[in-house]
Amino acid sequence: MPTPAEEIQVSLLDMVLCLTRATDFLHPAVSEHHLRVAYVASCVAEELGLRGQALQDVMIGGALHDVAAVSSPAWRTLFDEALTHDRLDRNRSAEEINRHGFEGYLMLRDFPLFAAAARAIRFHHVDWNDGAGEQSDGEAVPFASHILRLADRVAVLPDEAGNILRQAAALRPILAAGAGRLFHPRVAEAFEAVSRKESFWLDLTSRHKEHILRRRLGDATVPLDLDGLHRLSRVFGKIIDYRSAFTAVHSSGVAATSELLAAKLGLAPVETRLIGVAGYLHDIGKLAVPPALLDKPGRLTPDEMLVIRQHPYYTHQILSMVPSLELVATWAALHHERLDGAGYPFRTREIPLGARIIAVADIFTAITEDRPYRVGMERAQCLAVLDQLVGEGAIDGDIVAVLRADFEQFHQVRSRSQQLQAA
Repeated sequence: MPTPAEEIQVSLLDMVLCLTRATDFLHPAVSEHHLRVAYVASCVAEELGLRGQALQDVMIGGALHDVAAVSSPAWRTLFDEALTHDRLDRNRSAEEINRHGFEGYLMLRDFPLFAAAARAIRFHHVDWNDGAGEQSDGEAVPFASHILRLADRVAVLPDEAGNILRQAAALRPILAAGAGRLFHPRVAEAFEAVSRKESFWLDLTSRHKEHILRRRLGDATVPLDLDGLHRLSRVFGKIIDYRSAFTAVHSSGVAATSELLAAKLGLAPVETRLIGVAGYLHDIGKLAVPPALLDKPGRLTPDEMLVIRQHPYYTHQILSMVPSLELVATWAALHHERLDGAGYPFRTREIPLGARIIAVADIFTAITEDRPYRVGMERAQCLAVLDQLVGEGAIDGDIVAVLRADFEQFHQVRSRSQQLQAA
């Protein structure tokens, strides 16, 4: 197993596309929709003269604009409606339609490189309405929001069954008719220009949009250093945990506990920080698990447990597609393996120290955090559970010994991290 380099750099675009792919587990059409919106928005933005960071912000906004809607079962009907209709049901209140944009903004705003995209996402369903759309809820609507507004509608219009170039001839007048009413006139004008190209429509419906976006935006994206990756993984953890009230801040507790364990075990600062990243991301594969199972307070049936056992596999599949995150992917994906080989889903005994740390941190966090259906365990009960697992050959006794020696510190660090994440 290789050791981490002194510095690690990850492409922000790679991480955004990683999350876009991951959200496809939440809805069968969401990844394609997000990529379409990102593509249309970037084309229109470039036609309007946006470059560099401003262009990147629009692309990120498009790629993540519905992250709150697809993360919560409560928004499933709204999202289905948005994907199958040119206009959302006007019987829905503006507050209801815009709520998922606001919640997406709350999810993303704390990461500096997502701040502008988050503001655009907040208002991406605001109509221009002859200039009234310059403001919403007493705040100025970013110009990027109007780009997303148009791109979001363009993305759902093509019929998969028909020839896209034949459809384009009919769709362009429909979209042009929305100028001034639905769409900002300058945005509509820019779309009119880019949509004259057959290549625009062919790219829109291509199954290779990730490659197309990389080609178009490669020069506009920035690398993330280790601290930036750590801050971004915290945002990802928030999105992962958003799906269930039962585990609403679980990932932050695992990350904080994992980092403290790694530090007390004497690991290098770079490795310690990366273990924190893996802690935030260890449950990203749970995006493939139905919320009804995540929220079930009682014992799972054998069939339900088979579904749960898949999530570390999907964690590995999602993270391993990001260059430079190989170690993080391994540590995160092996958190349910056991030293005796009876864990899941890989049934391996070759468990690196980083994964052993996250396994202990995951169990410790799960049994000590309060959940809606029960209060977290106190010291004696928690240590009894961990000692039993050590005795069974499931987890590393040396790591548990470190936790035991400073139990109150671990408890406080875990609790404080979760309180900050919930704020």
